[in-house]
Amino acid sequence: MALRIYFTTLLIHKNKDLLRSQLNWTNTSTAFETQIRDLIAENQNLTEQIKLMKMELSLGPGQYSVDAYCPKENNKKACKACQEGWLTFESNCYAINDAEPHEQKTWREARENCKGKISNLAVVINAAEKKTVSEKSWRYNGNKGYWIGLRVEDGKWKWLDGRDAANSAWIDQPPSDSHCAISVQDQGFKSVSCNETNRWICKKKALSV
Repeated sequence: MALRIYFTTLLIHKNKDLLRSQLNWTNTSTAFETQIRDLIAENQNLTEQIKLMKMELSLGPGQYSVDAYCPKENNKKACKACQEGWLTFESNCYAINDAEPHEQKTWREARENCKGKISNLAVVINAAEKKTVSEKSWRYNGNKGYWIGLRVEDGKWKWLDGRDAANSAWIDQPPSDSHCAISVQDQGFKSVSCNETNRWICKKKALSV
């Protein structure tokens, strides 16, 4: 009887050790996957920046920037506040990235992509801008929307410029760890996991022309 109890106890301890090892392996695997995604996003960002540098080198210092904002129309340069493919609202430019499902990105990957375009995920300043961003967040596949520059940090909704999301009417869902905001047309801002993949909106200052 004592021998049976001994072996039963031994098996229980072995099982606990196996479960602990499996948990450690799962955590390690998740950490590796996160690192891999971060490296992929960083690589895409660097690739975009290298592409811009190559274009500038081939065209001459500053020429790429000039051509991007001042394309030729009828053999004359017509300068615009935003480069081709970007939308203009007030003093800002917006890139609406309508990526296909297999090319959509997590919040962090989307932000890296915007950085590669010398911009950042869209930070909304006022109600007029919120209306514009919402109108450009075309609805598709249910509640999926477009990443913007709003995420949960230190238990609060914060914009990338450091401001708290003081207007609770804009996002009435309570802050939850590892959650970021998407903009969905006619539905406002929604809270979803930052690791989901979505389309995204970049924003940068417009040129004074």
